[in-house]
Amino acid sequence: MIRLPKNKKVIVILSALCCLLMVGLNLYQQSWRTMDVILFMGQSNMSGANGDASLAPELLEGAGYEYRAITDPESLHILEEPFGENENREGGLDDRGILERQGSLVTAFVNAYYEETGTPVVAVSASRGSSSLNGWLNKGLKEDAAQRLQGAKECLKGERVRIRHIYMVWFQGEADVNLKLTGEEYKEGLNTLVAYMGEQGVEQCFLIQIGEDAENSQYHQAIMQAQLEICEESDRIILASKLPGELNGADMKDQGKIHFTQKALNQIGTDAGAHAGDWVRQQIEAENKR
Repeated sequence: MIRLPKNKKVIVILSALCCLLMVGLNLYQQSWRTMDVILFMGQSNMSGANGDASLAPELLEGAGYEYRAITDPESLHILEEPFGENENREGGLDDRGILERQGSLVTAFVNAYYEETGTPVVAVSASRGSSSLNGWLNKGLKEDAAQRLQGAKECLKGERVRIRHIYMVWFQGEADVNLKLTGEEYKEGLNTLVAYMGEQGVEQCFLIQIGEDAENSQYHQAIMQAQLEICEESDRIILASKLPGELNGADMKDQGKIHFTQKALNQIGTDAGAHAGDWVRQQIEAENKR
């Protein structure tokens, strides 16, 4: 039998331990999944006030999950419509008494985003019908959104999910039209909100422009123009879709001509998700080339 010197035995043992440690670390890392967290924020059209879950697209396999901050904050769920149906917090993001969530643009968005990026999405419901920017900034709505994001971070750690990026999608403005907010006031408020969410870890805001309204054309145009301008002026806000302004057919909105049908929501979600996903993919490709 060949006898190794003691120092060589130590080297062999240490080498074996290092190999086992590397294998164990590799297996540990492989057990973690990587996903992007996206908060879906805004007012009634983001909540899906006039949607129909039965007409929403089928979720692509592996494309999306949802964090239910109110009804089940300890677990991760497969994304379902109506998205955020019961995620109401009293005194915060609460649609009860305002609208019934019936089907949203979120599944369509997630499918398109996943097709562009190949990265699954954890969607977080953070919208409230009839909410103005003043409400978001001064009535606890932004704090509720931040609390939901923090809960998602904690949950995903327990679920062994590595967060790659954190984004928000913003679809809001009709309430500020009714309040006759000027374009400059709207931009100032949205910049403040995005800056606050940035402090919570949100890296980018993907904005969906609101649609037309013939009855309040002047004020709608002011907000719509402000939304285009803020996307040009800010590095933190990206225009994801202008499609709502083009969807004016009888099958696209309810009788009040404010709330989009599920047919329209599917198109808006797909358009916004594809543009957001393309932007994310390009950013990652640019980083990889550096």
